[in-house]
Amino acid sequence: MNKKLLLGVLLLVSAAAVQAKPYPRAYDVRQVSSVVENIHFHRTVHLDKEDQFGYTPVFAAALKGDVRTLAFLQRIAPDGAYLLKKGKDGNNVFHIARDKQTFQALVRFLRKFYPQDYQSRLQTLLSQKNNLKETPLRAQLNYGKTDVFLKYFPQTLQFERLRRIQEKINQGGLVAQLAEYEKTAAVESTKDLSGLTPAAFAKRNLNRPGMAEVDAFFTQHLPFL
Repeated sequence: MNKKLLLGVLLLVSAAAVQAKPYPRAYDVRQVSSVVENIHFHRTVHLDKEDQFGYTPVFAAALKGDVRTLAFLQRIAPDGAYLLKKGKDGNNVFHIARDKQTFQALVRFLRKFYPQDYQSRLQTLLSQKNNLKETPLRAQLNYGKTDVFLKYFPQTLQFERLRRIQEKINQGGLVAQLAEYEKTAAVESTKDLSGLTPAAFAKRNLNRPGMAEVDAFFTQHLPFL
């Protein structure tokens, strides 16, 4: 095979590997199931202790989608610090929350511990990127959790920044020209390690459930993306 052609094939395979996700995350769930079961069996939990797979109890429960265990951890925790920490691969608990119910439970518990500044803490967590340059909501989108993405992305600082740029572009004239500088940086900031923006990711995966709704959201609110 021609060397240039072979190199091109390898690059395409590599790019696909970056985009690919375990869909759903069955392998990780098998790993953490026994961890969560042990929490209820022993009834004694060290919130910061990692298991053999590198998960603290809250990460194991969030990854499994076990809201019952998350509620138990919330009751025994002295404060909300355990919700704020990063774990494996630079993820926080919102990166790996298994579904919408789990994500919403984590939001509720964060609000319980930090009623005065819960919104700013949530914004901080939703702005954090993991080792794949994914924010939690980008990770949820990549995993196909479009319902989570559509509910919470409009509440993020990233969306607010993008919305302001879109408003400037819509004004036209000099304001729109000046916004071009902001637009370039903003677009780059939304890309994960695959090099795709969330809008481009949705458009590329329109055959997956819910992606058409995500595509329509970006077309309506952030067409420049």
